[in-house]
Amino acid sequence: MASDLPNAMASMGRLRNPPVKSNFTFQHQLCDDFESLIWMVVSAMMTHHRNSLATTDPEMYEKYKEITDKCWAAHSYFSLTRCRNHMMATGCSLSAQGIVRVWFPDPREAALFRDVMRLLRNQLLDGELITYEGLCALFKKHIQLAKEPHDLEVVSK
Repeated sequence: MASDLPNAMASMGRLRNPPVKSNFTFQHQLCDDFESLIWMVVSAMMTHHRNSLATTDPEMYEKYKEITDKCWAAHSYFSLTRCRNHMMATGCSLSAQGIVRVWFPDPREAALFRDVMRLLRNQLLDGELITYEGLCALFKKHIQLAKEPHDLEVVSK
């Protein structure tokens, strides 16, 4: 789910006389679907890594499962927004790259995660909408990186 919807619903709940559900309107945009796609890709990457640990390192699997369960088990709009903000901050912070490496041990996946979190942050802070062209360019870049020999560290720019 794109972050604009929970934010809109949370702000509606703070109104003195909030509208009834039938009157609630949300201006859905194409960039909301692109943001949802990004979150689905990030979730799939984390699930894939968690499942690969199940057969190779059961102890690490349990630790990683606990981390991913906390990330995705948001039971309220506030928790969902807080989780996304944390993930964006982690993906965009140079000092948090150790956490990113734990979440995504494959440097190519970590680079994709950092790039998509920057894309989401730019939308949130600068109002830069996620466009079809921008998303295609980002995925093409990372598909090309996936075809190249696996380096020790892939730097995302």
